[in-house]
Amino acid sequence: MNTTAIEQSAMERSACSRPRRPHADAGIVFGSAATAPAKTPDSVRATCEAIGLARSTYYYQSHRSASAIEFEQKIVLRLHELRDEHPNDGYRRMTLQLQAEGFQVNRKRIARLMQLHSLTKRQPSPDTWATRSAQPRAPIANLRESARLTGPYQVWVTDVAYGHIRSGLVYAAAVVDAWSREVVGYAASLQITNRLARIALHSAVRAHRPAPGCIHHSACGTQYLTRSYCELLRQYGLIPSLGESAGRAAFASHDCAEASRHIIDIQNYETWRDVLKHPQEFMQTLYSRERIEALLGRRPADGPALAAVS
Repeated sequence: MNTTAIEQSAMERSACSRPRRPHADAGIVFGSAATAPAKTPDSVRATCEAIGLARSTYYYQSHRSASAIEFEQKIVLRLHELRDEHPNDGYRRMTLQLQAEGFQVNRKRIARLMQLHSLTKRQPSPDTWATRSAQPRAPIANLRESARLTGPYQVWVTDVAYGHIRSGLVYAAAVVDAWSREVVGYAASLQITNRLARIALHSAVRAHRPAPGCIHHSACGTQYLTRSYCELLRQYGLIPSLGESAGRAAFASHDCAEASRHIIDIQNYETWRDVLKHPQEFMQTLYSRERIEALLGRRPADGPALAAVS
């Protein structure tokens, strides 16, 4: 084999080893929706390296077809409706109801989706909560209530929202600055995973570089208690804070999930491709002035209340 053939073979192997680009129907978009971010978001490679995520894991969602994603989103929407209609039903009754309506699903799948979307009735035990928090048996205080804000990047509040566009659901994890009331970091996708919260956090830190000691407040969501997420907080110098409703058992409660993951209709977006074209505008629509006010509350210590994302 001559030198040219060897080089060509090496180039082909290198091309095959590269991760595939994210499919337009199953990608993740991230960045900052603030009016004046300090820096542009990192590339996919830099973001994955920063949060300890393999790029193959980031691109793995591209293997799912658009029809499979659409079918799962229909199940999730119906599960939310059934939870409102029958708040005491578990995954077994939910499965029977969905099967009666013509959904080809089994109990394992419904149990997984209900746990992933915080629709289950079962509450985690204190031992489970301590293990997820990466700080065993050390309770995390609510530092936001006593914080007196004098400027931006002193208290960040996390949130997970569901945007209902015409073709289905878009899941978004966001970091909101309590002073400016802007979305300083976000990550959105057609599928909800724990890595959305980590990517949103890294995007916020990358764009705004808060000083060590910034309070990171979580009200709901078990993804904010995982070891990988708590390790990111330590690396970035952020101080974890939990709301009273985010105690040892309340993370799986329906009240907490309903407050944090309210489904918001955004009918001026047709498909996920439309979201990819204008991600910042989508996040500004999803996190309207009213939603940010509901998330943060109107308090004198929170700075200018009228500086919300419009």
